[in-house]
Amino acid sequence: MAASNVPSNLPPDVPTVVPTVVPSGPSASTALSGASTALSAGVPGTATTAPPTAPSTLPSTLPSTLPSTMPSTRPSTGPPIPPSTVATATGPGTGGPAPCTSPDRPVVLLHGTFGTVASTFGALLPSLTAAGRCVYGRDYGNGGTGPVAASAAAEADFVRGVLAATGRRQVDVVAYSQGGLVLRTALRRDGLAPLVATAVLLAPSFHGTTARILGAVPSALCAACADQVAGSALLRDLDAGGDLDGDVRYAVLSTRADTVVTPISSQVPRGPVDRVRSLVVEDRCPAARTDHVHLPGLPGLAGWVLTALATDGRPPAGALGC
Repeated sequence: MAASNVPSNLPPDVPTVVPTVVPSGPSASTALSGASTALSAGVPGTATTAPPTAPSTLPSTLPSTLPSTMPSTRPSTGPPIPPSTVATATGPGTGGPAPCTSPDRPVVLLHGTFGTVASTFGALLPSLTAAGRCVYGRDYGNGGTGPVAASAAAEADFVRGVLAATGRRQVDVVAYSQGGLVLRTALRRDGLAPLVATAVLLAPSFHGTTARILGAVPSALCAACADQVAGSALLRDLDAGGDLDGDVRYAVLSTRADTVVTPISSQVPRGPVDRVRSLVVEDRCPAARTDHVHLPGLPGLAGWVLTALATDGRPPAGALGC
């Protein structure tokens, strides 16, 4: 369907701007700014805001493993994506998700830590809407910093609203970074498994990460950061029940240059090949140059995502253009 027919309103409790004011402290600002840079899904060229400050108890330096090539982008204060293209927060009184008609399942977008729908999926959205998909997404967890369990519960309710608005029985999900763990949690804890058909995951923190960067931000400031540390209480609870829920099929794309969600093998759900397909960018495109932050804007990624959706999570490696 045309972009003008895609929903543009959401429930009134969704913030339009990620809060950027927290207790001050010069050394804390350095650490939080670096952590935000490494974990956000910044799209080059989008508007940026100054990094938030934080309590002075934060370390003044970041782990030496943090790549020096990470961009200094921050989530934008206003979505560069037209409201007619994707369901984003538009302020009080907008009601629930708007109706949308498409022969395909609606697509729900889940962004990452310190990110927004706009900053994460700006490069992908035109392809999704051009393909006739009804696309829905909203910013959650105060820029993805709130507890993962709370974000998962909120997104599960949002998915139910999308289904009510579209009259469909299931959605497909495209999730980036923390969005993959938010989805995993919602599938297990919030009854979402029967309502999701295909999960397309981009560098997801599905099993958490061993990267030291998350340890630079205290849980009081970023509960989601602590939740994503490998071995966290949330992850231990999820692991006890295995990786797969319902009949959801998973397609996962990773990059060897990822130093944020490590090891990259932890990004892939454990399951049979008829349920889980995964691809490392460099295995298909040896000359590709990307990392965790830039993966959502990788040239050729849109074709792979669309194929993953069209094949119910079974995209061939050749679907990723080099």
